[in-house]
Amino acid sequence: MSLTPRRLFFICFAAWFALVGLGFAGSLPAASENGGSSLYLANLRTSNGVKDSTAYGSATLRLSADEHFANIDLSFSNLTSAETSSYLRLSNEGEEGTYLVKIPFGQVSSAKWQIRATGNHTTDQIVAAIKAGKVNVVVATENNPSGELTGSFIASAGSQNFVAPPAPPNLPATTPTAAEASRFLAQATFGPTKASIDDVIAKGYAAWIDEQITLPASSHRVATKMDFDAFNTNEEVKKPNGQNRQAAWWNIAVTGKDQLRQRVAFAFSELFVISDENGKVKNWQEGAANYYDLLAKDGLGNFRTLLEDVTLSPMMGVYLSHVRNSKATATTEPDENYAREVMQLFTVGLNQLQPDGTLKLDASGAAIPTYDQKTVSETARVFTGWQFNTPKPNRNNFRGGGGELEDYIEPMTLNPLFHDDGPKTIIGGLTLPAAQGGAKDLKDTLDALFNHPNTPPFVARHLIQRLVTSNPSPGYIYRVAQVFADNGSGVRGDLAAVVKAVLLDYEARSPQVAASQTFGKLKEPLLRVTALLRAFNGAAGNGRYNIFNAESTLAQAPLRSPTVFNFFEPNYVVPGPLAQAGLYAPERQILTDTTAISIANTLFTYINAKPDDTTISLDYSGLPSPKSPSELVDQLNILLCAGSMPAATQERIVSALKAMPASATDTDRYRSAIYLTVTTQSAAVQK
Repeated sequence: MSLTPRRLFFICFAAWFALVGLGFAGSLPAASENGGSSLYLANLRTSNGVKDSTAYGSATLRLSADEHFANIDLSFSNLTSAETSSYLRLSNEGEEGTYLVKIPFGQVSSAKWQIRATGNHTTDQIVAAIKAGKVNVVVATENNPSGELTGSFIASAGSQNFVAPPAPPNLPATTPTAAEASRFLAQATFGPTKASIDDVIAKGYAAWIDEQITLPASSHRVATKMDFDAFNTNEEVKKPNGQNRQAAWWNIAVTGKDQLRQRVAFAFSELFVISDENGKVKNWQEGAANYYDLLAKDGLGNFRTLLEDVTLSPMMGVYLSHVRNSKATATTEPDENYAREVMQLFTVGLNQLQPDGTLKLDASGAAIPTYDQKTVSETARVFTGWQFNTPKPNRNNFRGGGGELEDYIEPMTLNPLFHDDGPKTIIGGLTLPAAQGGAKDLKDTLDALFNHPNTPPFVARHLIQRLVTSNPSPGYIYRVAQVFADNGSGVRGDLAAVVKAVLLDYEARSPQVAASQTFGKLKEPLLRVTALLRAFNGAAGNGRYNIFNAESTLAQAPLRSPTVFNFFEPNYVVPGPLAQAGLYAPERQILTDTTAISIANTLFTYINAKPDDTTISLDYSGLPSPKSPSELVDQLNILLCAGSMPAATQERIVSALKAMPASATDTDRYRSAIYLTVTTQSAAVQK
């Protein structure tokens, strides 16, 4: 996986529309002209610089077998203003882009694009650009004439009729090696240590997981309050702030015993996103810490419980604005934020899926939307009437009157006076009868999402991507999704069983699979730093992890995503060879020319820090002597690279250590060895 930064440029060439032919003909017949086509999918998001838009959509492109034409499908919703145009654009890296063809207005089904030379691009070059992920969809609006929505096509898999993938080979029942244990711990924890590697070797993978599941959850709320009590120096400040919560998160990530639970909570924090970029979340950091504890508590419980606890969390209510969401009035409609995101981002996604996570296609070979805007509007009515927790909800305290306090800890309370009690048609065409009450409406809706056939592969893929690999095979997703559907005892949504299936699957544990070029993932910057600190007992003398604004150097900080779409998206593609191979690279979305340097500088800072009461520094006492550089590099390779560093790279580091001047101290040599190791590709990529 290349680490070259990517730049994106979005420029609208609307003036070209009059000069270039539309290029679209009528719809293709379902079977005769569509046989043997290749499928490409684009998930549409708001363009860079677009503000105050909740628009979303998707598009498919079906390239004909002879590569002379393509079928285009386009669906979108929630534009801020009227659509002015939609079109395809070819964007090479580092270029502004070339307008290709206009797409018909509105929702588009099977519009035929006759591919022909455009500008300086031949038809062959345009086809190659489609395959390389360099053709983008742009939807422009009156408010955003340069494009409100955009997305790149990437090769996708789909079928009309599902055939279950074959079972994988059996894994040999052997004791893990140190390198294998380290690779497992890179997936299951915030980073391996010498002690944890030894522990996995002694117990085996399954027993280690079982033991971790039984450990009590470390409390971010308690740790946040403790940090506030210990380090607040301003008597006028009466509640924890963002620094207290960030310090607590790093403390638990680096030193917590319940590593698996906390790593899973971090994965779910990137699915059920809230962020203190929101002013109210920022102002109630104890509530944000409590929300994270909810993810840790439920993350190894049942997904249905997790879904309901997230839905009724006041912090989620604030972030996605369904707290105090009222039924329609003469001048207002229910807020649709949570209704949209609980489907799009949390459970079922935009398009129907087969049990292995591939697209379910209609008779013409197009993707099938999971729901439409009417479903969103109907579901928004479900999430009306919920307010901050209060024992006696009434008409006067729904908006915060009557002296009612805003409770950011306890689940929200239903106020029936503000709930829409009419009939509603939700996901899957299910009709909720009138007058059954808000609690029953919510239960039925969450049950429908929980039991939807998309949810098992959707959640399975997310956990696999966050813990193991960016591009799991359909077979891997299918096997984990089957465990979500039934843990073997008839229980649906058992997340402990799901996580165990993720970590013990053939693809997760097979050395042969790990060695393939398409397996693995770029490590998230936060995880590179936690791994460094855990490997060498990084700490300050006062015990505080004063890492308060990691987003400025690492492009990440816990619960500080810039949007509900997380720091990066699961379907992010890098134009070029990766896209042409149909590979996603989510973490590459935050790797820029700036962060490529700032991440390395952050690692350098901790490696070279001098120990004192407030500075986080490393402990080298458990390492081999630097006077034996080969042995030292071997150990660093296990701790930081899970044994994946090529022999040639190890030899170069050993040679560099041997070439250091005689005046260099042991500390100098340790620091150089660690820095040279942690900045290798082997340390940056999780295999």
